[in-house]
Amino acid sequence: MAIRDLFSRSAPSVGAGEGLEADELSYLFADAVSTVADEELIDLSGPVPVRAALASKLGRMLPGLNAERRERVFELTCTALERLARDEAVLVREALATAIKDVACAPPAVCLQLARDVEAVVAEPILRCCAGLKDSDLLTILRGKPPPWAVAAIAGRPRVPAEVSVAVYEAGDSEATGVLLDNHGAEIPEETLGEIVDEARHRPDWQNKLVHRPVLPRRLAVKLAGFVDQAALEFLRHREDIDAATAREIVKVTRRRIEWLSDTRPDETAEARVKRLFRKGDLDEAALEDALSWKQLDFVRAALAVRARVPLAIIDKILQAHSGRAVTALAWSAELSMRTAFMLQRDLAKVPRSQLIYPRDGASYPMTADEMTWQLEFFGVPGAH
Repeated sequence: MAIRDLFSRSAPSVGAGEGLEADELSYLFADAVSTVADEELIDLSGPVPVRAALASKLGRMLPGLNAERRERVFELTCTALERLARDEAVLVREALATAIKDVACAPPAVCLQLARDVEAVVAEPILRCCAGLKDSDLLTILRGKPPPWAVAAIAGRPRVPAEVSVAVYEAGDSEATGVLLDNHGAEIPEETLGEIVDEARHRPDWQNKLVHRPVLPRRLAVKLAGFVDQAALEFLRHREDIDAATAREIVKVTRRRIEWLSDTRPDETAEARVKRLFRKGDLDEAALEDALSWKQLDFVRAALAVRARVPLAIIDKILQAHSGRAVTALAWSAELSMRTAFMLQRDLAKVPRSQLIYPRDGASYPMTADEMTWQLEFFGVPGAH
């Protein structure tokens, strides 16, 4: 069988009724009597529109080619696709990407070449849809610092495994993380989802997406209740997968938030409120967490000064250093839990993500007492703890 016959029978025309005319085919194939054994059977030197049409037709032919029965045809087709994937014309590469994005049997090398294309019109449909990309390919692309549109495309794939979801989040693009949260086919590990919940305090656009996630662990649901708006809170409370104990905890947190805000006095400074609560024995971790939820950062600064018995000027010096280790040491000196220490790093000191100090075993301080004492002494806090 001549490949001209195979081509004309196996694929629909490209565009609105536009196929390849006989004179155009002469650019693509050698003599009409050539058989599939000819090495130079497919000619890719034709004009751009003709090469684009060829790319589209060859891509759509793939599902109908049986690699065993038509081994040589399949091999030549894949070779042609690899060359078309590197074509200098964007139109050609775009036509190929559009044709094979939903083709499960597309050659992996071609898929990866298109996925790495610098043009969004070429790479985006492959990154978002193509099953020919391996998870390892997606991870390599994400670790190569791709543009935001590429990260968002991967985040929107029908299925996003846990490791890829983590890499999407770690790419640091807010919109791509939003796409990931909207994607119910994305598996997000609880640890990463917890980090997203923590960051969502300062990203209102993530909050409603989080409360609609199909799987939301109890501790994260309760944490979300501490800062989402009323509409999101109501949805959270009435989720079918929220058990009675979690619902009660959400209500408890909600009431505490409201009580904290209602206790705010317009004529009272942050320092005065700290002193008032300290005298009542209410300057506890819950007070600091509520203040962080309402972004009352002056209160948190003043509370740290009182609890750690450190001048406010030194508190500010530590916070302005944006050091995760120093803020962790300060929280330890103030007799706060490591969980609160992490919140202070992220929400008060704005420590860069790469420098955050995480709890050991989910709850414990990861630094020794000597290490934390040294951190405090470095900032002029003598005889800490």
